[in-house]
Amino acid sequence: MSKKNKTIISVLVAFLILVIGVFKFSFSSGYKISIENKTDKTIANLELKYKNGNTIKTISQIEPKKSLEYNIDTNSIQGENAIILTYKDNKGISYEESVVGYLEKGYSGKSNVFINEIDNNGNFGIEIK
Repeated sequence: MSKKNKTIISVLVAFLILVIGVFKFSFSSGYKISIENKTDKTIANLELKYKNGNTIKTISQIEPKKSLEYNIDTNSIQGENAIILTYKDNKGISYEESVVGYLEKGYSGKSNVFINEIDNNGNFGIEIK
């Protein structure tokens, strides 16, 4: 193979790698939500919702010392929105915690939710990073 052909092939391979990289980052819009149960109790009936009320994911339970991770596609979001984690205490009172405060179509990022404690009434001690 001549030196000219090797150069052309090398340039084409480099161009192909560049195109694949651009497409990967251009179409990787979405939020990765990680929820970690740091308590010794099973957590049940959580919901991830958009601020407008549409449910993203219903989480039946998270075992003690376990975590779950969800990827949320933001390409389908219309306008401005947010992601909220909802749960109910032992008396059935609903609580909301903001997981992602501001969101638009195509946004990407990561949010880590740590449930550090559950009191006797079923209220969570939550930390979001």
